[in-house]
Amino acid sequence: MSNVLIVIPARYGSTRLKAKLLEEINGKSILELTWRAAIKSGAGDVLVATDSQIILDMCRAFGAAAVMTSENCQSGTDRVYEASKNRSEKFIINVQGDEPFIEPQTIKMVAELIKTDKETDIATACYPTLEQEKINNPNAVKAALAANNRAIYFSRSAVPFIRDGGDAPYYIHSGIYGYKKAALARFVKLPPGRLEKLEKLEQLRALEDGMLIKTILIKTPGPAIDTARDLEAARKYKQEKN
Repeated sequence: MSNVLIVIPARYGSTRLKAKLLEEINGKSILELTWRAAIKSGAGDVLVATDSQIILDMCRAFGAAAVMTSENCQSGTDRVYEASKNRSEKFIINVQGDEPFIEPQTIKMVAELIKTDKETDIATACYPTLEQEKINNPNAVKAALAANNRAIYFSRSAVPFIRDGGDAPYYIHSGIYGYKKAALARFVKLPPGRLEKLEKLEQLRALEDGMLIKTILIKTPGPAIDTARDLEAARKYKQEKN
């Protein structure tokens, strides 16, 4: 039996694209595509955590295990914690529901990192890019990494600043986290940090508290979906991939 639980937080409401997880790409919802990738990873049991009866019913229709969580959850991480806190697994993987193109291998690698690295509290994934559009896009979160892929900082700005120019790659953060269960319990009890409030990036709360985040490096993934424009790009990406 695996000691890993994969939780997909699936909130119905979304500020920029309402009910986006129900939108379809090639006849399957964004949420179902994400769930299928998680299942295919083989890393552990997969559970959808939602605040919506609509999403709960949809999950049951395509065969996903799903639980209802409180409407009071402030973030996807809070939803993941609520869904997992009474489970026996020691390692919790948070796969965000709007990542329909996440590779099963990415999920598996994050799970292996959090299981095998004793020092790491949180594992995640990043990919290198030289694309100025992504580097300058505040919705593409940049990661500053140490030589051992330890995360030093995350920002919506282009960090690090390359003073003398050149083509050094930036690292873009991908929407997945792996937690040791004790680290997840610690994280959700922390108040939002000063840097977190400024950047509106939840992972900075962990860094401000001294938690250790390490990353795996992956190839450029398909588009995550936050806006209607992203959805259009995702549908085009899927057509081209086929």
